[in-house]
Amino acid sequence: MKEVQVCEGCYQAILTQPYDSKELEYQRMNPIPAKRRRKLPAKSSATRRTPETHFDHLQKLTTTLRGNLEKCATEPHVDPVHDLRTGTRRVQAMVEALMRERGNETPFQETAAKWLGYLKKLRRAAAPVRDLGVHRKLLEKLVKLPKSKADASANASPETNPEAGQEAITDANAPPSLVNEPQIALPLSDVEQQADHLDAWLQHARQHQAATLRKKAAKWLPKFDAEAAALESAIHETHRTRRRAQSAAGIALESFVRLAHEMQQLDAGNLHDFRKGAKKARYIAESAAEDAHALAIGKALKKLQDEIGDWHDWLVLGDEARAALGDEGKALIAMIDRERDQHYVSSMKTVTRMRGRLMGEWMATTAQPRRRNISTSPEKILGA
Repeated sequence: MKEVQVCEGCYQAILTQPYDSKELEYQRMNPIPAKRRRKLPAKSSATRRTPETHFDHLQKLTTTLRGNLEKCATEPHVDPVHDLRTGTRRVQAMVEALMRERGNETPFQETAAKWLGYLKKLRRAAAPVRDLGVHRKLLEKLVKLPKSKADASANASPETNPEAGQEAITDANAPPSLVNEPQIALPLSDVEQQADHLDAWLQHARQHQAATLRKKAAKWLPKFDAEAAALESAIHETHRTRRRAQSAAGIALESFVRLAHEMQQLDAGNLHDFRKGAKKARYIAESAAEDAHALAIGKALKKLQDEIGDWHDWLVLGDEARAALGDEGKALIAMIDRERDQHYVSSMKTVTRMRGRLMGEWMATTAQPRRRNISTSPEKILGA
């Protein structure tokens, strides 16, 4: 049995953390496996992201974000709206990482804070458009509804489908098919009628929010270029204060541990905020496309984020159903509430499991000058 060095801080953390000590010890001894993990030279750039590579990645994200903003200024379809919203989070995560590296340099911090405020405006404008579209899909999954007339007409319009006009003429001249196209629709159940009314409400709300987003996106494009240029200039004029750049995996784990410490007790009131914090850590981990360890951490964080996100979508859909249907939607609302409760239980289980796993990974990878001897196998600590 060989002896390895374990930092004093990690040892004390195991004793003081408010989680299950046995679970934490197990996670420390069995960190997240990285696919085809291999030992790299100490100065390899594969795991150490320099300020330049951070900046290069930020530039790519910013360019993609601007492209989606431009698309939303023309027509806010589902994909560009979703990418605009998530893109602001990805850029925010990288900017905040740069802010930590550069310490308290006032000019850069002020410019970065202004840029983050601008990103927040973009995200808030895209959020309701994205959410309403997702909630319509959830409703369709819960209650199988026939395609709405509004959707059918939109898909068959000459603007979106050049062949739609000719097909409409052909269909009008053709004799009706009583087998394939019955003239009398089957009656809908109470739940189906409630779902149909809610779907129409959601569709109308999305159209209204999309029109607002389109106007704002067109107005914000010039400002986007100015703010992005100001941030780029501030980055070049400042220097990071840390002695060496941290790996993306280290930054992501550090961000998550800070989040877990600040929000130790989770419930329905703060679970969504916990998700947003975990999302930032995930985007930092995913920025290192060449680091298998960081990608493994990002995958674990995505699992946590998706589970909480599903619960929150059902939660908001229930609120929308109450606003749209009132007492007339009791049957449908009860179904939505059951889905919400089931996803809440599932998300809390996932959070407990992933939080212990990531905390154990952080304890296994953190190193401090002061060390303490513990007789254990190094292969177990390294996950070999």
